[in-house]
Amino acid sequence: MGTGDQVPAGIEQLGASVEILDTSALASSDLNRFHTIVLGIRAYAVRKDLLTYNQRLLDYVSQGGVLVVQYNTPEYDNNFGPYPYQMGRRPEEVSEEDSPVRLLAPDAPVFQMPNRITLADFEGWVEQRGSKHLTTWAPEYTPLVEMYDRGQDPQRGIWLEARHGKGLYIYCSLAWYRQLPFAVPGAARIFANLISLGAPDAPWRGR
Repeated sequence: MGTGDQVPAGIEQLGASVEILDTSALASSDLNRFHTIVLGIRAYAVRKDLLTYNQRLLDYVSQGGVLVVQYNTPEYDNNFGPYPYQMGRRPEEVSEEDSPVRLLAPDAPVFQMPNRITLADFEGWVEQRGSKHLTTWAPEYTPLVEMYDRGQDPQRGIWLEARHGKGLYIYCSLAWYRQLPFAVPGAARIFANLISLGAPDAPWRGR
């Protein structure tokens, strides 16, 4: 958990089991038993143990795990990922919940299974699209979506994915903490796909 959200309850409503990792678990438990690990919002700002044991999470990814980092404030701007990136001191957000969306990699596995994701899944969102996007990133990261408010430059640092060793490292600043409590259908379908990337038989593992 970061500063608190209802994403764990949303995951359980999707039919998956959830275990909250405290400092002891993060420091010494067998992380490889988890298919997917999700970091709470603003976690790098409030979880000092996360700073201490960040390498354990990168090792987890390298060994085949999937790590999903939800939106973080500029405390995250210290290259905690496997490859360099930059957020900046005043990161952008997309605050219009009906802002245009473009899938930059429509054939990416996360848009295929278990749900076939289309632009229709971005309809009916509430309050905002997302916040605290990255501004630059190493070529190992693949941006998956583009969004922008009226008058704003297109934002591509919203959802980035990178292979690291045998696993996947993902930064996704979409506002799951707003969409899941309201049971927004498309957002729930997308998030189900996101956490399903950790499945042992996920199609991307054969690529």
